[in-house]
Amino acid sequence: MQDPFSYASTEPEFVQPDYRQWETAQIGMSREEVVALLGPPLKDPYRADANCSYGHLQMPMLPQRRTYVFLIGYDENERVFRKTDPFMGKLSLDGTPSKPEIIIPVSGTAFTHYPRVLDCRWYPSSGEYPITYTIEESCASPLEPEIFYNPVELDTEIPIPFYMFNFGGSQPGRIRVKARNRLGESEWSDYCYFDFSIRETKPG
Repeated sequence: MQDPFSYASTEPEFVQPDYRQWETAQIGMSREEVVALLGPPLKDPYRADANCSYGHLQMPMLPQRRTYVFLIGYDENERVFRKTDPFMGKLSLDGTPSKPEIIIPVSGTAFTHYPRVLDCRWYPSSGEYPITYTIEESCASPLEPEIFYNPVELDTEIPIPFYMFNFGGSQPGRIRVKARNRLGESEWSDYCYFDFSIRETKPG
């Protein structure tokens, strides 16, 4: 039998609770009430008893191996004081992917580094897994930074919430992301804006 929380695998692993039941679990519930609702937690030798895992998105393909977890934390009175999930509480109740939220780069950032490698990351979408992502890039002229043109989908089968690419020029740009699974697509994320047109000034 496969370990339900194996850290040795190099393949992604997705174990999720029922979203509707997960939403019903509330701060202040007793451990017995949570177990009656969600069942016993997953066996996880890496987690203290006060913090119980009810699912995970294990993504060893990320630059820094990461596991996003559904976590219930109990206080000394065996009451829930913490509840976290990989989606910041944005749960899809019909299985289609939720709207992604870009976290890196921070929108509005001006970059001066070269080569113009852009590190893009976003919160994973909720929904039925596996989920893949599409990332779109568009550019603007430094003379008309509000007018974007030539949107290009750089990749349509990204298996993880991470993507790196070389931005083409010394100009403003923007990206957005959407998610897809067998049930459908999410709406596009909000645009994330950045600028590579700023020149680094050297002293002297």
